[in-house]
Amino acid sequence: MEEKMSCFKALPSSLMFEIERLCKSRGRCVSDISEIRLRSFGKNSIKLSGEKINLYKEVRQEDVEACLLSICKGSLYTYRDSIAEGYVTCEGGVRVGISGTARYDSGKLVGIGDINSLVFRIPTGKSDVYEELRQAWTISKSGMLIYSPPGIGKTTALRSLVGYIGGIGSEEVAVIDERCEFLSSDYKNLSVDILRGYKRSLGMQIALRSMSPSVMVIDEIGREDESRELLDSVNSGVRMLATAHAGSYDELLKRKCLAPLFMAEAFDVVVGIFIEGGRRVAKIEELVH
Repeated sequence: MEEKMSCFKALPSSLMFEIERLCKSRGRCVSDISEIRLRSFGKNSIKLSGEKINLYKEVRQEDVEACLLSICKGSLYTYRDSIAEGYVTCEGGVRVGISGTARYDSGKLVGIGDINSLVFRIPTGKSDVYEELRQAWTISKSGMLIYSPPGIGKTTALRSLVGYIGGIGSEEVAVIDERCEFLSSDYKNLSVDILRGYKRSLGMQIALRSMSPSVMVIDEIGREDESRELLDSVNSGVRMLATAHAGSYDELLKRKCLAPLFMAEAFDVVVGIFIEGGRRVAKIEELVH
């Protein structure tokens, strides 16, 4: 947890002071925060125990840029590739989304300038719907897909479930962690291999050739070419565990990027995560092929 909270050191001190006072006034800890939004032109906010709370303190663009420089340990160049893709992953698997002005060179996106907002997505431990996820995995045969709208907890759910699967004696789990959001320290004494920082297609190839996994884990499928790349794993007999964005079960089935996987019957169980009545709930659907 200490690793995950280190990102707070990069925040402007006045903003951090307000956040600490706010948490204390509500009987909460800083570790209960799952999201921080830092904007030079609008409202700053946090998500505390699932509730969005606006902050009063304003920040300037130079504060935002200084925060990003701190996250990158003083070298934006070192993180140039991920910055160009709109994010940086810092200690503890905290993903920081970046907004600004796109910079192109010969038609290729090469970076982001005039950075004006950052979104910290902070892992908060075991998923609230862990038991439902575990139950869903036990009834799955070919693979399972977890979906939800953005910011509801797909990645946290995936981390929790990987820990469960890696503890089953017969399973060998390979996580293709392109964005470096999984921590090896979370899976001590478990049958989990994490391929960090690999592009998904290369990571999957290496895992299949060298790691002999029984389960392949991919977070946030968003493009049709990614689905096609996953088909090699499906056709090799490896069970799939993946996530995707969708606001409902009907929306999920209509997403073109997932069509090749549905056609290949890669998943026989899907689980939707939603907020209802102020708490997370999971809805399990079994696909009939």
